[in-house]
Amino acid sequence: MPVGVLSNCTDALRADLQHHGITFDHVLPSAELGVDKPSPHAYRHAASQMGIPTHALAYYDDEPTFVHAARSVGMHAYLFAGADKFTTHLRGHGLPLPTRHGSNAPARIAQAPDG
Repeated sequence: MPVGVLSNCTDALRADLQHHGITFDHVLPSAELGVDKPSPHAYRHAASQMGIPTHALAYYDDEPTFVHAARSVGMHAYLFAGADKFTTHLRGHGLPLPTRHGSNAPARIAQAPDG
């Protein structure tokens, strides 16, 4: 399952993630997209870059405004409320995950599970 990060940040995001050994299938900094969240264009452009329709994406963020904006373009959007709840939610959709995650997670976009 492809996983991406959409972040309102500079074009240094890729280098910062690489420096910390963090990898995603898609890295989408707003500086490269030319538009910031919560603009609907940011979510649509991110989905287009991933090659996945908005209705087939799951989106997690700790900012309610951004969750609402992602929903407005048809994404399955959820408020990130900690690693445990995030993990439980993903497992509830049948995704096999390790038993331990860090306490902080950035906003994530992933292809929505079937069903």
